[in-house]
Amino acid sequence: MNRGMIQTHAGDDSDGKIWGIEGINLLFLLAGLLIGIGLALTLSGRHTPMFSIGAGAVPFGIVATYVLTLRQGKPKSYDTDLLESLATGNGWIPPAHQPRNPLI
Repeated sequence: MNRGMIQTHAGDDSDGKIWGIEGINLLFLLAGLLIGIGLALTLSGRHTPMFSIGAGAVPFGIVATYVLTLRQGKPKSYDTDLLESLATGNGWIPPAHQPRNPLI
């Protein structure tokens, strides 16, 4: 071992991956799946099985679309910046009240 080198592991900021899906995104998908199963079970007593399964697939489909298009493999806070820019038009611009560096 080189005595002059200090291992800091500065690049180890990953939340980990399961089946290729980043850590927090997997929780979003599981929450969508649980909501979908709950909705399907709630509707199963009053509606046909196809309608119940179809309605239960909607929450999971929405969450999966959100995760796979706006979160998975994108930079941190990409989804919130994009949605803010669509809503207000200034999601990618730094705030006007952001302090400047006094050394510049």
